[in-house]
Amino acid sequence: MRSPVLPWYKRLAEAISTWSLAVVFVLFIYGVGMRYLLNRPVSWTDEAVTVLMAWSVLWTGAFVLRWSEHISFDIVFINLAPKRQRLMLLVGNSVFVILMLAALPGMVDYTLFLWREKTDMLEMRLDFVYAIFPIFLIVVVMRQLLSLWRLMSPRWPEELARWTGDEQSESL
Repeated sequence: MRSPVLPWYKRLAEAISTWSLAVVFVLFIYGVGMRYLLNRPVSWTDEAVTVLMAWSVLWTGAFVLRWSEHISFDIVFINLAPKRQRLMLLVGNSVFVILMLAALPGMVDYTLFLWREKTDMLEMRLDFVYAIFPIFLIVVVMRQLLSLWRLMSPRWPEELARWTGDEQSESL
């Protein structure tokens, strides 16, 4: 259930997601219209839509979606008792955090290396284009760490409810 009063940062993240997808839609329609209605294709819209869509999806995944809204294969998880679900989340989140923290330096290094290259049409530096990937990874790891903290606390059933979609409050 959604809280009627969201924190300002949550509303801001949702607004950015909404507006970025609206811009993707407008650019896409503009590109299609120019190509097929006016027979005057504008190639930059394809590139802009691709870059903005990648940013929109990863931004939304990191800052807006609740755990229960992410796509998951949870056929085993949902059939476990709550204490076993907790254990599964503790182990899975711990392994995820360890692996992603190990991958983070290489990802950041490669993203910074991309300053040398530019996109074809808009000539945007690729380090800016791909900067969302390390941002996404850092935010998701931070959310996983917060989840681990909550799962180890006496109020772990509330955190478990966030993962199963049964939560009563709105929080990251």
